[in-house]
Amino acid sequence: MIAKQKSPPPAVTVVGSGPVGATQALLLARQGIDVTLIERKGAPTMHPAAHILNARAMEIWETIDANLPSKIARAGRTISAVPSVKWQYSLLGKTIGAVRIFDNRDMEERAKTQSKWETVHLGQHMLEPMLWEMVAAEPRIDFRTHALCAGVSQTDNGVTATVEQGGATTTIESDYLVSAEGAASSIREALGIEMDGPILAEMSSVFFNCPLPDSGAEHSAVLTWIINEDIIGPVIHHGNGDYVLMTNYLPSFQPIGEMDNDWWKPRIQAAIGAPAEVTIKSRGVWTMTSQVAQRYRHGRVFLIGDAAHRFPPTGGYGLNTGVGDAHNLAWKLATVLLDGASPELLESYEVERQPVARMAAQQSVDNFYKMDLVTRHIGIDADGPTRLERALNKAPLALLPHWLCKRIAKSAMASKVRHAARKLDPSAPNHARLVKEMEKDFDSQAAHFMARGVELGFTYSDGIVLPEQSPKPIRGDGIREYEPSTWPGGRLPLAKLEGDATETTTLDILASRSLSLLTTPDHAAHWKELVAGAKLFDLPIEVMSCHLSDSAQWRTIFDLEAGGAVIVRPDGHVLWRTRGSDAAEQWERLLQHGEVSQARRAETVDG
Repeated sequence: MIAKQKSPPPAVTVVGSGPVGATQALLLARQGIDVTLIERKGAPTMHPAAHILNARAMEIWETIDANLPSKIARAGRTISAVPSVKWQYSLLGKTIGAVRIFDNRDMEERAKTQSKWETVHLGQHMLEPMLWEMVAAEPRIDFRTHALCAGVSQTDNGVTATVEQGGATTTIESDYLVSAEGAASSIREALGIEMDGPILAEMSSVFFNCPLPDSGAEHSAVLTWIINEDIIGPVIHHGNGDYVLMTNYLPSFQPIGEMDNDWWKPRIQAAIGAPAEVTIKSRGVWTMTSQVAQRYRHGRVFLIGDAAHRFPPTGGYGLNTGVGDAHNLAWKLATVLLDGASPELLESYEVERQPVARMAAQQSVDNFYKMDLVTRHIGIDADGPTRLERALNKAPLALLPHWLCKRIAKSAMASKVRHAARKLDPSAPNHARLVKEMEKDFDSQAAHFMARGVELGFTYSDGIVLPEQSPKPIRGDGIREYEPSTWPGGRLPLAKLEGDATETTTLDILASRSLSLLTTPDHAAHWKELVAGAKLFDLPIEVMSCHLSDSAQWRTIFDLEAGGAVIVRPDGHVLWRTRGSDAAEQWERLLQHGEVSQARRAETVDG
């Protein structure tokens, strides 16, 4: 008798171990998939980048490790602990104005009922080491650092990654490959996938430590805009005396090498507002863009995170959207690789996530230009540096010697900053009137820093969803606030379950690789009969009887009557709902219209 050859376990290669790539690897490993994680660096990124970690990302990290969100919250500061954004002459100087993250106490309290987790202010340089530690401890992840993915090839049956590490070249075979390399994804470029969208600005930043003598409660601001004669730009306080200062620069006329520590030191002192002992930790430059990849997939290769989209930081959507990409893709790969679901399921990844990225990109751009409402009063606008660089690179100015253009650029930038600051000088004529005019526009910046409707309220209108014709419920403009709803395509509302000391919620009980049908305890048995053996989109259905701690929420939040039900995907998004007494009839309509699998439909006819 010939022994049957054992098939290799399902495997996925992930390239890039930033927060998004590490999240992807951990989500897949927790599902039972072997992952090879390739990272060209030898250590986590220590220059702060993303720093706003929203509630939805925290919910996703909780599915990896129940303790991870609490660990993140302890390491950073929750948004309610840093409730404002300020405009100041310097960190130690007078405040020009401020805007509160929440409009009022009611808004803040509503936000706390919508998720177990608050948005947290924590720099990527502190988050990434946490995720690397988890990756290194996960037995299903083969974590390779100092490794470069030099090429990718694929067939109908798998993907081969060519990896250069320690002077040797090896190949890695897997079922699928995910590029999480970041904005400069070499895999995306090799596949010929273009990015659509504009370049908005060129930015330089410095990461420094300065234990200020009058730091107060960590300055009680997420971000402080500094406006004085020497520097205009945001300062982000990362705690323990760590700060990041950013400002525009002109790459054609300000070589990176010239922006060394000596260049930064006087600007840091100006931002602080008093002589202080400063330690510069790192410097960086980056291009601010609003771009989305034309495609998120090429055969068995997928793009996630900054490899698929990059936004201005105005809103903090980049990292969070990338974590959402990883979450969306992980359960679909798992159902295909482990449960034999149709590979067609993977086609929904781009269909669902690309529109979310386009929405986040647009909101980020809106926030970017909305800052002009405040700075227009002092003659500053978002496109000013870009216009200056373009003018210097076009005739007739481009005909001048380069050294002279550099001098003009430096003088023009400095003059613009001085002019803006002098208009705000307390001794300047009309100072009080100018500040009062600016105050009218400070509140217009609120969506820049808190957009619950974007982070929790985004919906899928196509893909693994059965939409309905009713209008999507929204609160206000749908940006600042989130209206919990079971409207198909949206995230399932959070509700606590009865009699559980650990405060388990509706989001905690969802099946990891099948659909969950949630209904009231009195109707669970009936629904089990109706859906027995059925599948939707080739996914099995588990019926769950939900004892809500507040039974009125079935009507007030879930918008369901007696006998109603909601079918939810593993990622927490609603696939379908039927509201009330005609639930059985609605299910039969699904049978008749073919959304339920052919096997179940034939079984029903035979019965």
